[in-house]
Amino acid sequence: MRVVRNQGGVKKIRAGLRGVLVAAAGVVLTDLQGAQTMPLDSGYLQNQATYVDESGLGDDVVSIVSDTVYARRKFFNPQFNFNRTVNSRAGGRWFDEYTVGAKRGMVRNAFVGAARSRPL
Repeated sequence: MRVVRNQGGVKKIRAGLRGVLVAAAGVVLTDLQGAQTMPLDSGYLQNQATYVDESGLGDDVVSIVSDTVYARRKFFNPQFNFNRTVNSRAGGRWFDEYTVGAKRGMVRNAFVGAARSRPL
């Protein structure tokens, strides 16, 4: 038996799945921004400085990045006295809910949902 791979078809599927990956990251980012867990003063960290980074897309990797000088300090020090007037659940480690918390399956579910809704 001889098996021949259709390289053009494989490339087309991979390109389609990269789009699905970006869409899934966008779903998670939208949920993160709506979850009211990020510290919010002026809204810059949550709304402008946190975004989907597609620089690793060629290696099938996307990241959600909070790109400010103070983001790391706020994230890794949940003992800060966070202002909760706007975001009632504001605190540090705002991604933990998606990695080890109640929403840990959301990333996979967002990917599967995006893959089902897009033609490859």
